[in-house]
Amino acid sequence: MTEQPVISLKDVRKSYGSFELGPVDLEVEPGYVVAVVGPNGSGKSTLFRMLMNLARPDEGEVSLFGGTYPEDEVEIKQRVGYVPERSVGHDEMGATALGEFVSRWYPTWEQETYEDLVSRLRVEPGKRFGKLSGGIQRRLAFALAAATGAELLLLDEPTAGVDPFARREMLGDISEFMQTGDRTVVFATHVMEEVRRIADYVAFLVDGDFLGFYEKDALLERWRALWTDREPDGDAPGVVEIEAGHPTRVISDDPEVTEQALSRDGIRVVRSGPLDLEEVLSHLMRRRNESGVS
Repeated sequence: MTEQPVISLKDVRKSYGSFELGPVDLEVEPGYVVAVVGPNGSGKSTLFRMLMNLARPDEGEVSLFGGTYPEDEVEIKQRVGYVPERSVGHDEMGATALGEFVSRWYPTWEQETYEDLVSRLRVEPGKRFGKLSGGIQRRLAFALAAATGAELLLLDEPTAGVDPFARREMLGDISEFMQTGDRTVVFATHVMEEVRRIADYVAFLVDGDFLGFYEKDALLERWRALWTDREPDGDAPGVVEIEAGHPTRVISDDPEVTEQALSRDGIRVVRSGPLDLEEVLSHLMRRRNESGVS
């Protein structure tokens, strides 16, 4: 029997003025960390707002845990911990008061987890949220989400404004969150190091266009750089880009087929290596532009 997706998006579209998001078709299975990746302004926050019913899609279907909005809103949100792009409504409360307030909405609230995460911030429990630095605000918002005991964390740029040491600590906390039960994390980011460290799957968004959903390791294995003893002639299968040099660098999204074709042409591959995610994304963006998508 197939396990029910935690998130299911079918032909989801949303417009704000001249900006258009979608169509987005996406299913997220439980037990994985999914990174939603793209430059600022790509529609990541809009997508997260629709997942939380803070914005309604113009078209398409949004489902979490098999339920839909608004019919199943309470049941859905008790199973979701959310860190928005900007935390609002918290400014007058301190960490202790915030914990007491949020805990009322979650039967699965984990007070020990919350106290542990807050203790690392070294802030006065009563100091108002609005008086905290931006980085501490992000970490406190994450602590509130992680302590809900929810099955799904939706984190919109959770490390924005956080210093590098604290960022590493937060990524470790996300990994620790995943160790308990069949939990799922979906987080938005434009920091590829975060994707490399903790993501199982990657969804790419660029200027509102959904460029695909990929298993991270398979994606990195599929896209490779091949260095050859001479420049290939013609259009070898799988070749995306050729950089002249000694040796020549050949980018392929089907390296096995490319190597076979090069071998038939008497071209030797002297070494090969993976591409980084930034370069993969740049090629996906270029492919999108060449296909005429606006």
